[in-house]
Amino acid sequence: MDKSPVRVPAARKRKDGSHHPHHRILSIEVEGGFLDGTRLEFSDGLNCIIGGRGTGKTTVLEFIRYILGMMPDVNDSRPRAKAIEGHVRGNLGSGTIYLEVETKHGTRYRAERPWGDDVQVLDRDGEPVPVSLDRDLVFKADIYSQNEIEEIATTPRFQLSLIDRFAEEEIREVEAEIARAKRQVQDSAAELRMIEGRIREAEEVVPEIDVVSKRLQELQVADGADAGLINAAHSHKALRGRETAAFGDLRLAINDARAAMRRQGEHVAEACSAPLIADFREGPNSGLFEEVESLMASFVDTYRAETKRLEDAGQAVLDQLSALSEQLAGDHARQEQQYRELVAQSDVERQHAAERASLQKRHLFLTRAQHDLAGLRRKHKAMESRHRKLMGEFSTLRDKRFALRKEVADRLSQALAPMVRVSVRQAGDRSSYEAVLKEMLKGCGLQYMRPVMRIVETVSPEELSRLVRKGDAARLVEDAGISDDQASRILSYLKGSDQLSGLETVDLEDEPLIELKDGSDYKNSAGLSTGQRCTVILPILLLQSERPLLIDQPEDNLDNAFVYDTIVRNLQEAKGGRQLIFATHNPNIPVLGEADRVFVFSSDGRKGRVTHTGRVDDVKDQVEHLLEGGKEAFVLRMQRYGH
Repeated sequence: MDKSPVRVPAARKRKDGSHHPHHRILSIEVEGGFLDGTRLEFSDGLNCIIGGRGTGKTTVLEFIRYILGMMPDVNDSRPRAKAIEGHVRGNLGSGTIYLEVETKHGTRYRAERPWGDDVQVLDRDGEPVPVSLDRDLVFKADIYSQNEIEEIATTPRFQLSLIDRFAEEEIREVEAEIARAKRQVQDSAAELRMIEGRIREAEEVVPEIDVVSKRLQELQVADGADAGLINAAHSHKALRGRETAAFGDLRLAINDARAAMRRQGEHVAEACSAPLIADFREGPNSGLFEEVESLMASFVDTYRAETKRLEDAGQAVLDQLSALSEQLAGDHARQEQQYRELVAQSDVERQHAAERASLQKRHLFLTRAQHDLAGLRRKHKAMESRHRKLMGEFSTLRDKRFALRKEVADRLSQALAPMVRVSVRQAGDRSSYEAVLKEMLKGCGLQYMRPVMRIVETVSPEELSRLVRKGDAARLVEDAGISDDQASRILSYLKGSDQLSGLETVDLEDEPLIELKDGSDYKNSAGLSTGQRCTVILPILLLQSERPLLIDQPEDNLDNAFVYDTIVRNLQEAKGGRQLIFATHNPNIPVLGEADRVFVFSSDGRKGRVTHTGRVDDVKDQVEHLLEGGKEAFVLRMQRYGH
């Protein structure tokens, strides 16, 4: 492997000569538990925590992780999450952690948290504030425990998370937009499924209208003086049913409109009040927000008055419809009586009256179904167009997220060239797609594993969903290279699935690739040795950021040459742009890295405590004893090396 050191670019300075603003951890204090009475006040630069094993070095970092609400996700690594949780719980017991921080904007907070409870956050004056350091993204830190750095080198989702941290706010915003777009696509797909179901139901019965019409035609009176009159009477009887149904449909439409008005009024009232939190009344702009509240209240009142007016207008229409419906019912009663008297005059008509009435009702139902089917098809066409537009917006947002990640990857590669190379392949991780498709095809009666692999490799989820809706088996055969029978059966089975929206919205995650130069070649970090994995990830972690960087024993699995060539050489530059807190056993880091503050820990087996604090020169005896093996060992090594 090329032994050239991996250099981290110097921290950027602002025009006034000061460093880029960043978050800082000011202090941590513990009451109770293994570190009872411990208080550490951190410097803005490089802080090193040293001491023998079991003295509490790691505990300090994990306590900070816990109080900041940055405990590992169980879904990412259950063993590691459980181990860290057990470590914090076991060493804190019934105690409480206190943490003081300062944001990049200069705002100070004091947080306190016992085990198993939420964080209480206070402002500079000690007053409780409704702020969540983690959920509100007020303060962030990068914290890495032992072996976590190696996990990043071998786990794509951890690598992607690392890349995202360099464009955190932009990624967070686009992720929120993607989540919103995903919900819209899913809702649209659900509406399409519902209307497609109604279309299928209508298509099953509408062809019957030809049979019914033919039979009604056969039952018409062909001759006699009253033939025209009788046929018209039968036709009018059917029409009376349609007229009565029309009044019912109109009443339903008006009631739906009135209910929609009420819901919309409630929605507008909530939407206009939700952003106006109580804190605004206590802030420096309270007077302005009183005007805003008054303005919004006036608008809501006006809106409610208008919706009430429309509701009242709807009720007036309902009242008039009721009166007209009663009038129609009276007319229908007289017309029905005349119809029955007319039918009674003919023996033939009396025999066919019941059948004809039944057929007329069926014809009415089928005629309405035919009319509805035409409307449903028009609506389906419009909804398909809207669905395609939503899918396009969803795809565009994922393109936007990829562009942000690619920009970060290019910056990292440029900053760490030539030793480290970072790239991102859009939608390169298709494992979620494969899992969703296999789940959807369970029970289809087909050996689907091999066809699924071919489809996942060659057809995007969006394209597959379009092929499903169109039933385009020929295109699937052409694109995926599977048999006609496989394509037809797969599309048929998927079309009947209620999980189609899950296929359309499956997130094809971008695939990161972090490589280390080894000789003239670049090698994927996942295939490197343990030491090389840390060699490729550590320089990325040390790059300038507004977040404090906390690492437990960064020298683990690394030789001293790399520690000096890469870590130590870069600490001087890295600590100028961000706060660094390392727990370490390696003397090169605090000594040659010129630590701004060193905390020396010891333990009697029951309690850990800080015995010394200061710059390297203030604690050099303790550094020499703990990290060099003592003065005698240090001198003997010098003599052996001939220095």
